[in-house]
Amino acid sequence: MNANKIVLKEGVNIGQNGAEHDDEFLFKCFVDHPSYSDLIDTNSPSTFLLGSTGAGKTAILRMMGRNLENCSELIVHDMAMNHIANSDTIAFLQGLDVDLTLFFQALWKHVFCIEYIRIALEAPSKDQFRFKISKIFDAITRSKQREKLEKFVNDHEDQFWNTVDENVIELSDSLEREFSTNFGGEMKKFVGKAGYLHSLGSQQKVQLQQRAKKFLNDITISELPTVISALSDYTRDRQDKFYITVDGLDEHWVDDDIKFQLLQSLFECLKSLKKLRNFQVAVALRNDLYIRMVQETPSSQRQIEKYEDLIIRLRWSKSQLRTLAEKRIRELFRWKYSSENVSFDDVFKQYPDTRTAPWEYLVARTLNRPRDVINFINLALQAAEGKSAVSKNAFLRGESNYSNLRHETLIHEWSGTFPAISEVIEILRGKPAYRSASELMHSKLLEELYDALGKKSDCHNDDLWKKLVDYVNGNINLEAAELAQEALYRLHLIGAIGLKLREDRPWDWIYDSARPVSPHQIEASTKFSVHPMLFAALGIRK
Repeated sequence: MNANKIVLKEGVNIGQNGAEHDDEFLFKCFVDHPSYSDLIDTNSPSTFLLGSTGAGKTAILRMMGRNLENCSELIVHDMAMNHIANSDTIAFLQGLDVDLTLFFQALWKHVFCIEYIRIALEAPSKDQFRFKISKIFDAITRSKQREKLEKFVNDHEDQFWNTVDENVIELSDSLEREFSTNFGGEMKKFVGKAGYLHSLGSQQKVQLQQRAKKFLNDITISELPTVISALSDYTRDRQDKFYITVDGLDEHWVDDDIKFQLLQSLFECLKSLKKLRNFQVAVALRNDLYIRMVQETPSSQRQIEKYEDLIIRLRWSKSQLRTLAEKRIRELFRWKYSSENVSFDDVFKQYPDTRTAPWEYLVARTLNRPRDVINFINLALQAAEGKSAVSKNAFLRGESNYSNLRHETLIHEWSGTFPAISEVIEILRGKPAYRSASELMHSKLLEELYDALGKKSDCHNDDLWKKLVDYVNGNINLEAAELAQEALYRLHLIGAIGLKLREDRPWDWIYDSARPVSPHQIEASTKFSVHPMLFAALGIRK
């Protein structure tokens, strides 16, 4: 390569932070990750692509949409779920502590059944729709199932021409009407009188609960399982395949009051839709949302071991990340600078320290995720503006900016799950990278965190703050060791530290294991090490 042809210009980059804005590089430089093949295999149980921010979930779903012939996108923002969240009926049922999971499962199943039939038929007109749907009816051998499917299609025929949000609103309004027919008197009292449900006697409340549960069971259980079985009969020997991708669950698409029930219901729904042999729903889900869903689900309803079969935990090897970096650098310089193949080593020549090659140094400061690699390389290239290669000083300036970015992103990503996470991270600042858990197990940690969390009202919704307040008020006996365990558990979960639980066990990093440790596994002898991505941002002593 003739390096003189290259001058790194302002704003040079090998891609954007989000795959939704990265068309310039994403499709040309896509790395064929095994999870892609797993997701497009309709015989695979996998349907949820689980990973942290920047792990490549959206990129894989976008490649599905680009490459697959019959693939549509379900945009959760367009589902009008807050219409349900704001429903008086839902508020009434929540006030009675009635489990809404069955209703939410039925809602998801209804939406996916409508979408499956819609994309499978590809009917541009109602006449063609009726002609094609009759072929599906004829292919179903069991008469009871055929009759149920015919009734479902006839009852909801207009919904095949609606948008998803219109269908969700229609389903919600239908629930309101049916509920009002059965509980009109109680609903009027509930809407008209604040605290009505609290004023009921225990026997009255139990009777209302039982009536409400029976009502939900009657409207949700009878129809859809048979419809899915009928469609399963139709799909059994078919070769054509149909896909729906679901992204955006980490954005604000519905109020938190019902979000995690909806997520748990989505797991249950997609487990039942696996009966459709030529249909696959691929869902991108962030790690912290999955963990929060598990926390919010009552223990009696948790089926975590069954959910594992539905999950692909998205991991990247260092060689896969190197391939990604090489492809993008080659594309950048081919497009902007030179027709010759330019590699990572052509641009990153100088060692950032005396013993570590640039790539090894860089990848050690990532959580083995594509976005981390892209961010670090972009910031190093921009620090070398006007040069033909990245010098040692430019590399280290890029690292400093990258480290600050990773610190900010961790707080942003996890503050919804742990409102006090920024203050928990602060206990690492200015300290050695490698320490023993016993060094945190002292009363000073209780005082420091109580003072730090007390100054920030955002932290007061965190369970950690509530424990500290109860401890200070003498309501509970909180040991320093217990607080240190909780802090280290959180820091490990977000990727800020690795743990060596025992001398005879390897280091445990969340991006490798993809499984959180229990706070009770962390003992005084446990060692922990701060991840190098935070060294510069937190002034960690190496």
